[in-house]
Amino acid sequence: MNPNTVHNILINQGTQGLADTLISLLRRAGISINPREFDGSLLSDDVPGGESHELILLLADALGQGCEALLRQLQSSRRDIPCLLICKTPARWLPMLSLGAAGLIGETQLESAAGQVQFVYQVKRELEHLQQRRDMRRALSNVREMNQRLQVFMDNTRDAIACLQDGFHQYANPAWLRFFGFAGFAETQAISFLDLVSEDDVERVRNFLSCPFQTGHQRCEFTAIRRDGQEVLATVDSALVSINGVQSLQLIVQVAHGNAALSNAVREAVSRDLQTGLLNEEHLLRSINQAISSAVYQERFSALLMLSSSQLPEIAVVLGKTDTHMFLRDIASVLASRCPLQSVLGRLDSGDFIVLMPDADTESCQTLLETLDGLHTTLLPLVPTGLSLQFHVGAAMITDEAPDADTLLIRARQHQAIRRHQLRSNQGLNQSSAILELLRQSLQDENLLLVYQPTVCLRADPREYYEVRVRLPMADRLVYPTEFIDAANQHGIGERLDRYVLTHAMRAIRHHANENLRLTINLTANSLLSQTLMAWLTQELQRQQQSPRQIILQVSEVDFLSAPEQARLFCTQVRKLGFELSLTHFGCSLDPFRMLGEVQAEFVKLDRSLLQNIDVDSRQRERLYEVVSALHGQGIRVIAPMVEEVELLPMLWQANVNFVQGNCLQQPSDHMDFGLFNEEELSQLPID
Repeated sequence: MNPNTVHNILINQGTQGLADTLISLLRRAGISINPREFDGSLLSDDVPGGESHELILLLADALGQGCEALLRQLQSSRRDIPCLLICKTPARWLPMLSLGAAGLIGETQLESAAGQVQFVYQVKRELEHLQQRRDMRRALSNVREMNQRLQVFMDNTRDAIACLQDGFHQYANPAWLRFFGFAGFAETQAISFLDLVSEDDVERVRNFLSCPFQTGHQRCEFTAIRRDGQEVLATVDSALVSINGVQSLQLIVQVAHGNAALSNAVREAVSRDLQTGLLNEEHLLRSINQAISSAVYQERFSALLMLSSSQLPEIAVVLGKTDTHMFLRDIASVLASRCPLQSVLGRLDSGDFIVLMPDADTESCQTLLETLDGLHTTLLPLVPTGLSLQFHVGAAMITDEAPDADTLLIRARQHQAIRRHQLRSNQGLNQSSAILELLRQSLQDENLLLVYQPTVCLRADPREYYEVRVRLPMADRLVYPTEFIDAANQHGIGERLDRYVLTHAMRAIRHHANENLRLTINLTANSLLSQTLMAWLTQELQRQQQSPRQIILQVSEVDFLSAPEQARLFCTQVRKLGFELSLTHFGCSLDPFRMLGEVQAEFVKLDRSLLQNIDVDSRQRERLYEVVSALHGQGIRVIAPMVEEVELLPMLWQANVNFVQGNCLQQPSDHMDFGLFNEEELSQLPID
């Protein structure tokens, strides 16, 4: 929300005391407002839409107030003004929600500090949503204007343009009708495009049009047959487009001029990376966007794989310019030999290699990942003596939930970091489509199991801390997150999993009704990139009447490093909502302290590598002391995870570690009974 924007707010008359309190509260919260009183029954507007208001604060219990009439007026005039009802007994005014009221706020809620904060956040949310709706209307207006301009252009261009669905004409401009000799568009509706192609060229044109991700850098030459039987040598270019939410094929047909093969060669060269001969970034992104379109409209899923190597710049310095080009060509050649024939290969401007595999599922993607893991072994004989070459491979699935090409590339880069970290920890990747499908079904049926492991404080602290873990029930065992989190992030359902855990954790807090309870919830990499989680989280806090102070959101250092800009924005937003933050896997990067100022976390969970052999290695112990001391110097509390031996507790206490967590204290359980709580089955919580 822009603090410099002045918001026009209506508030009804006759309630000066409460109205002044609400206005003062909003101004103290940094919201610039221009309040105006009205009688509370109807909006006076001589010309509909002549006045612009962003919010109505309606004190429902004021004398002469006509809430229902006002809401019906807003509905009938289709005026987009959110209306919040402030009342003594919200239950009495519940029917107003069906008439479009944005929310009900009890007057008693405004008497507490927490209630005032919730009211301010609700007002901010309504103003932000209103701005989003206005931006959406402007965007739709721009789309309509663009469609009108495009229609005028297509109707008046001399190029023959048509749109096909299932091979038949959905649209044809006048130039198309003139080119093929049709008297009107009605004559084209029962004729497929291939009927306008000579028999000798039908198969070649069909193969050209059925290319899974046609990048537009090639044209197909064919013999066109006009309605009068005349044959014309022509070229056709194609592109995937969406018309009314349905994927169509747009064709441009022109009379063939000059050497078509030479023209294709020039267009092909423009689309290629000069060093590797693969698609360059511009044309590669076009292919990715077409793959997203195929996933959304045709449910043809694909896989995007990214290969990166930090040693390539060093190798380029040793080899020189010419030999480096030859080496990169060899990499491209070996990569193409390892990938399926229908794969699209490209190289980003950053130097990363991309493989776009059409019609792929999780298993085929995993198979190709394992194949490409050994790519460096084939190239080692070409590497200069004394240097090494290692590729880090990551993947992201292109499904109907894929947002855009940039997000897919970030997910693939995050997957690289996760696989690299798991490789260091000797953790194999054992994802399967069966487990992923089971996860989807469990999210739908809401039968995932949440377990809680205590985070025990080594110093006096009245609060009790538990970390929430998730388990996927199977017929014969429980599936741990290491087996499905990676696949969930690749398929973009990690955020759905986080929402599930957050919702049920809030229910657990409300059920215990203990203000000293704190739950730590791990967030997946998808949530760091989400543009909708903040709005949902604000609404869920209000719905469950939950304070954010009882929830600690935990993000991984690995995920933060994979997308630092998006993660920095995410951390800023959750802190504004009032959540505390915890950074896990701290110490797995080369410079872990660099990001602390950006995350501004209250807690840090050390990486397991910092705790290894501290009982026998004095240097490792000294390193632990230094890390903990530096964290305390920044006011951050330290958690030691995965403590499996009780004998380590005195050493951790001497190192001034604040919290410990491990199976030697208590294994994860569906109970929260380590300290003050009574044993209760959380699975029996009431469902809202």
